Amino acid sequence: MDFDRWLQRFVTAIEKIIFRVALALVVLLFIVQAMLMNGNLRLFLSKTDKVEGKPVLQNIQDVMGRKMTGEKRPVAPVQEETTLVLELKSPPGTPCKLFLLVNNQVAGQFGEENIYITVQPGDLLEVIGEVTGDMPATITVVEIYGKLKAPERGHEIKTFGERDLLAWIIP
Repeated sequence: MDFDRWLQRFVTAIEKIIFRVALALVVLLFIVQAMLMNGNLRLFLSKTDKVEGKPVLQNIQDVMGRKMTGEKRPVAPVQEETTLVLELKSPPGTPCKLFLLVNNQVAGQFGEENIYITVQPGDLLEVIGEVTGDMPATITVVEIYGKLKAPERGHEIKTFGERDLLAWIIP
C-alpha cells in the first residue's frame, strides 16, 4: 500500500468531517439566535434574563472600599449645592456677545451683571460667542459658594468667542 495515497485519502476524509461539523455549528448558531428573539424562549435559554431587574442580594463593595450588605441599595448622600459667580471683563470699546455652556447646554449670557450658576460634580463649563476687535474678553471665577478643588477662586480665561473650556467641576 502506498503511504502517500493513504495519507491523501485520510486527510480528505477528515477535511470533509471538519467542514460538515463547522457547517452544522454555523446553522445551529443561526437557529439559536432566532430562538433568542422570542421573549418566552429567551427566558428559558438565558440565565441573564431570569435575574434582570432584580437587585443583587450579596455583599458588594463600592468604589471607596466600604462594605454594603442587605437588599436595599444605599441612598446617595445629599450633596450641598455649589454655586459659581462668573464675571465678564470685556475689552474697552469692544462689544461682546458671549454665552455660558454647561454640559453643551446654554445656561446664560454674559452681560454687565455677573452670572450665578449652580453646578454639580463633573459639569463642564464652556464659553462660546463673539468678541470683535483685537483684544480678548476675560471671564473670571469671582466667588465660589461650596467646596471645590477646581476651578479655584480667581481662575480666569481669555477668549475671542471660540468654544473655550472655562472649567471642569471637581469637588
